[in-house]
Amino acid sequence: MKKLLNLTLIGLGMSALVSCGGGKDKDGNELDTPANGTITVAVDESFKQIIEAEKSAFEKTFPYTKINLVFKPEGEAVAMMLNDKARMAVVSRELDEKEKAVFKRDDIRYKSFKFAGDGIALITNKANRDTLITTKELEEVMKGTKKRWSEVGKGGSGQDIVLVFDGTSSSNLTFLLDTFNIDRKQKVSFFAAKSNKDVIEYVKTHANAMGVIGVNWISDGDDPTSLKFIRSVNVLSVANKPNPKTEDYCQPFGYNLALKKYPLTRKIRLILKEAHMGLGTGFINYMTLEQGQLIVYKNGLIPLTQPLQIRQVKTQ
Repeated sequence: MKKLLNLTLIGLGMSALVSCGGGKDKDGNELDTPANGTITVAVDESFKQIIEAEKSAFEKTFPYTKINLVFKPEGEAVAMMLNDKARMAVVSRELDEKEKAVFKRDDIRYKSFKFAGDGIALITNKANRDTLITTKELEEVMKGTKKRWSEVGKGGSGQDIVLVFDGTSSSNLTFLLDTFNIDRKQKVSFFAAKSNKDVIEYVKTHANAMGVIGVNWISDGDDPTSLKFIRSVNVLSVANKPNPKTEDYCQPFGYNLALKKYPLTRKIRLILKEAHMGLGTGFINYMTLEQGQLIVYKNGLIPLTQPLQIRQVKTQ
């Protein structure tokens, strides 16, 4: 059974909820409703493109709403929600037991919803002609046992590899640390940029860099910004075999994500800290039902709450 909030009026425009209001809190202030009010949503910066698209469409559909997006590294986004500075956090992981205990303390049921299938993209400078890497090689680069481009892929230049992440507490870094079981106390050498966009800009100007970004920054083929980014860098093809053939390598786009052929995939989650059925409920329902999932698909990611048909067409 799909884990969706029970909000049947969303398909009807929620007009009744707009007119009825949401009651008052203990201080006498008007509460927001699923289709009326203002809330703040803390978003891991890796997911900026897709959540901005969802916000824009939602606010056009429900004009009495205002979603204030705040983009932070994943750890800071979670902290904002736990400290009631944001109603929702958009992240790539479930909360741990210590974090969940805050919900119990505040007498609020913990609610987490899968939203979209995403991935980690590895990018390099256009001057770097080596566009292949295995997950084992990436792990060794993370651990520092391989340090030069000549040691990965087909053997590139003798330059040192400079890993570039969007900060020290981003979901991109956390994902790779967890994937390769690297203790957070172990020193991983990397350059910390301020955002995924800054990672791309750094890679564009440094021939020895390997940037780590969220796929949704380069996956929307209809978005001029996304097209500009992808044309300015190389996107590495990744294989999950020790001695891969050329066909074993794949990039983080389209059916490679849908069929889980690309090895560095993850899920975007929506975690809600809301004591009443308010605007957070309405926004999550919109994103996880048909219209919101179409936006996911349009942005080159994988819808996780609506059926997705993948058809293989044979060409003559």
